[in-house]
Amino acid sequence: MQTSLRGLREYLNTGKPMFCELDENPYYCEFWALDELEPFNAEYQVPEYASGYFGFASSGGGEMFAISPTGSVVCLPFIGMEPKAAIEIAPTWAVFESQLRSPL
Repeated sequence: MQTSLRGLREYLNTGKPMFCELDENPYYCEFWALDELEPFNAEYQVPEYASGYFGFASSGGGEMFAISPTGSVVCLPFIGMEPKAAIEIAPTWAVFESQLRSPL
């Protein structure tokens, strides 16, 4: 997970696009600002409902992008959030970042 978190922080610190399309469903990613990561995770109660996961973006349609305990990037519903509901989008941060397209 640490490698993926490092990749996320590097992405957010380098001024890369905060809104992107994806090759995979849910097709849209709206990153949260670096200073919003901890507050949003607390607000959405990620530690309580999906322990070990760390949210970093929204699909704009009721889903959160998160880094799983294994370091994969997953999509979790905001309602019904739990580890068994996680859908893997990419096995690593690097693969996820390579899927980002068309900055919006």
